[in-house]
Amino acid sequence: MDAFYLNQIFIDPSRNQVFHGDECLLIEPKAMTLLCVFAQQPNKVLSQEVLFEAVWQNRIFSPSSLQRLITLLRKALKDDPKAAQFIHTHAKRGYSLEVQPAFAEHLRSDNANKQKKLTESTPLKAPFYVLPHPLWVIALSLLLIAGFSVFFLSNTNSNDQKLNKPVALTHTANNESMPKLSLNAQQLLFLRETGSRFELVLKATEKESEYSLLTQNKTFEFAWLNNTTVVLTHSEPNSGNNHLKVLTLADNQVMSERTIKVPSHITDLRALQTGHDNTLYMLATETKLVNARNLLVAFKEQTTQFKTLSVLPEDTFVQDLAVASNALYFTATKSHSIQQLLKYDLGTANFKIIKKDLASIYHVAWDYLRNQLILSDTLKAGVFSLSAQQLNKTKQQGEIKLLPFNFESPSPLSQIQVTKNAVFGTTFQQNIDIASNNATLTHVNSKYEDYQASVSPSGEHLAFVSHKHGRPMLFVKGKKGVATIFDNPHQHDFISRAIWSSHSNEFAFAVGGQVYLYDLTNKQLTHIESDQHIIRVDYWQNNTNQLIATTKQLNTAAIIELDTKIVWPFTLQGTVLYKDEDQQIIWQNDTLENLAKLKTWQPEQGEIVHAFSVKGLILAHVRNAIESNLFILKTNLEVQESTVLPTNVQFISSAFFEPTKENLVYFYSHWRNQDADIVKSDNYQN
Repeated sequence: MDAFYLNQIFIDPSRNQVFHGDECLLIEPKAMTLLCVFAQQPNKVLSQEVLFEAVWQNRIFSPSSLQRLITLLRKALKDDPKAAQFIHTHAKRGYSLEVQPAFAEHLRSDNANKQKKLTESTPLKAPFYVLPHPLWVIALSLLLIAGFSVFFLSNTNSNDQKLNKPVALTHTANNESMPKLSLNAQQLLFLRETGSRFELVLKATEKESEYSLLTQNKTFEFAWLNNTTVVLTHSEPNSGNNHLKVLTLADNQVMSERTIKVPSHITDLRALQTGHDNTLYMLATETKLVNARNLLVAFKEQTTQFKTLSVLPEDTFVQDLAVASNALYFTATKSHSIQQLLKYDLGTANFKIIKKDLASIYHVAWDYLRNQLILSDTLKAGVFSLSAQQLNKTKQQGEIKLLPFNFESPSPLSQIQVTKNAVFGTTFQQNIDIASNNATLTHVNSKYEDYQASVSPSGEHLAFVSHKHGRPMLFVKGKKGVATIFDNPHQHDFISRAIWSSHSNEFAFAVGGQVYLYDLTNKQLTHIESDQHIIRVDYWQNNTNQLIATTKQLNTAAIIELDTKIVWPFTLQGTVLYKDEDQQIIWQNDTLENLAKLKTWQPEQGEIVHAFSVKGLILAHVRNAIESNLFILKTNLEVQESTVLPTNVQFISSAFFEPTKENLVYFYSHWRNQDADIVKSDNYQN
């Protein structure tokens, strides 16, 4: 639904936000759904039955559930129930909205008509008009509409691809994720997380009833082997041995269960997907190799045999896997930054890069009916396709382009599954706050997505990225409040973490392939021209005259000379964490390496979430299945100190040492109000 005004209050349904001027209130999704129902039928008494049907869709709820939402709306609108201006109660009849909404779409049309008339009357001096507050919502709506318009595929006729706005199939306050359709698309499996318990739930795709199949203390992966058999991963808590459990289902319950042992050298089974020949494909880790590598593994239930198909390319982290009739397709991140689409040919056993510069992180599913690959953008709302003809193109035939769907959703879809006329997936909603282990410091909690916190060496300033205005923007927080540093006028999707100079008065960051410097003293933003496409700034030299950055070109970094503004590339596999005249320390995969002294360090278990340097020390945030740890290492990569982190620490992004106490203060991203739902987007057609 379009954004709208109720008197002077601005309502943004896409983000569940209510604006009173610059004050923003966040309401839960069902409350926003109820408000939109009222806005579609203003000045009309709507019965409780009508409102139940609109909000809960055939689910039975008590009147108290509706009254709770009414109370939340009145609080958000600052509406006094004893002298209501907005929502009126009609005894024994229902509720009504007594204010006529002014929709953003109408406001755009009215302003366009006014501007047209003024332009016609004064053709030599056309006036400039600003749309009503807040401009970013209306601008974002226009961009979404324009961005999802349908274009033509080369060598094919014009075919509109359309998906309706997703409708939730799960309605609890718990997280429901990982939808897996049976091969006949009649049944749906998904994972429900309730506290520290993980429940495997079965439901028919066209019915409300749900059936709990089993519950475990640890998360697990699963897939259908056929329409009555399910396989899931299992790890023994004491021995750590990996197994596959095969469940036979009948009458919506588990009728039998058997366990298949996984070879000891294969661990970390994930991304389970079943082909039409009932072969189960999955990703795993090979522990026999000198450097642990990702494997592509096939499993046949009839023979209970595991077969390693291929070792994945080095320094490649797979995001998602889709199974076609004769190939497997992967979306993957190369060298921590480059998004790629890969193909593994089941006939020739060869890997091929289909597209080496994807614009975002995509989840994928194969559409057997239309013989095409479906890609959903997990960072912003967008669904795309690539036909088999496009996927089989050679380099000589030109670059392949993603064909967008006409998609009505403001929310991204992930973990997608495709049927004849619908796409199933997961939507995630959450706020991200910036927090610190120092309780006296003011945290960043704007009720938006706030992340990439970067503290100055003195600890006096904090640079961070926020989606406060509907797109990533860079801000700095100091003693005098928060200032906007980069407002991202070109709507780039990503702004890299700010890297501070040792003097605490400057920092550098990358956006849209370019590098920017900001001087706190002069409040001046400087753009560094370069032919190199810079993904992020990694390190600011101690002599304050050089930056080291990662480029879009594979295994290539760049040195940026600040006095001459010269940028020159060099070969480097990894991210620079520290550099002086004698040594250089890089981070690659889960390994830290001192190149000059030929020393390396790896965590005994878990993965390195983030690593960076502070005052000549290396900080590494390591997460495993049980806990997170912060390791402090010397430049010779000996561990000086380690500490167990609180459970709410998601991503330690920066730190500084307090000058008087020498205490380490770190900043981290903290996810709040996370909710995941299984959704269905129907009317899939082209």
